[in-house]
Amino acid sequence: MIKFLTFAVKTQINVHDLNNETGAGNVTDIRIMEFLDEAGNRIEAPAVSGRMLKHWHQEGIRQLILKNTSTSLRLCDGCKAGEPIRPGEFKNDKLVQVGKPEDKAIQECVICDIHGYLIAQEAKSETSEAQPESKEGTKTKKKGISQRRNSRAMFSWLMPVLGYPTAQRQVIHTRVSQQGAMAEGEVSAQMIFNKSYASGIYAFVSAIDVERIGLVESNLGLVDPYAVDDHNERKERIKIAIESYRLLLSGQMGASLSHSIPHQNPIEILVAYSDKGPLPFPVSPMYSDWLKKTIGLMPEGTHFVYFGPEAPDIALKKYTIEELFQEIISKV
Repeated sequence: MIKFLTFAVKTQINVHDLNNETGAGNVTDIRIMEFLDEAGNRIEAPAVSGRMLKHWHQEGIRQLILKNTSTSLRLCDGCKAGEPIRPGEFKNDKLVQVGKPEDKAIQECVICDIHGYLIAQEAKSETSEAQPESKEGTKTKKKGISQRRNSRAMFSWLMPVLGYPTAQRQVIHTRVSQQGAMAEGEVSAQMIFNKSYASGIYAFVSAIDVERIGLVESNLGLVDPYAVDDHNERKERIKIAIESYRLLLSGQMGASLSHSIPHQNPIEILVAYSDKGPLPFPVSPMYSDWLKKTIGLMPEGTHFVYFGPEAPDIALKKYTIEELFQEIISKV
């Protein structure tokens, strides 16, 4: 069974606005990062935060669970609503983050299990009348909540592949009211705004610590440290975490999917997995020699599955992305 899994992806993405994170008035600009090429020269180009990729991997898991009416996999109220409030519950019609034991949070929500959470809540009041007084006669302080579960899914930034040009352009959009002309002195019925889009050959790497899905950290050392008792349910969680990558590779990421689905064309995918333990992260496909170096970096016994034009001898070549995912999921 797979214990650790990594993805190294090279893909072409045209006309995307995946990192429109800078806004001023009616102008939204794309994020530009500074980095070094293989000769050590400083360059600037559009790049996409790993937080964006992680969010859309999480969103993929959410959609796959909600749209599968036959699955028994569960989500907390926060993850079910697609909100970054986890673990979350509706209380008095308001979505709030709740502190709960790690094993219970894992059992009740697949996303809390795989993508982790951070609960840092202050005490509701400095003192509580219901609490007993200390020997000195003062009220004891009420403790807050501090709980953290590290994500099992890890992502790099989406970076331009070195040696290829990138393009970006700011364009004008307009929203026009269907109510016709508005009265004098009111806001114009035509709202003009500017937005940036970019294109290029991009790369990212990702990893899933499969062995730690369902694991309760404080239970390490016990005979069974897992919160998910049903072996089949744990396998379903692992499979859905892998399957969500397929959605990322199709362009299902970004805040403008209603009108700016990225034109994505996967070029190379290398999956490395181990049935023994953790693996190093792969060398990024943004570098020209990434494939050879990644193969040389991985320990003996690592398994490789490859989609692309030139498969290394050690890798199992697949001619479609569907075949690649079938191969990986069959090893869960």
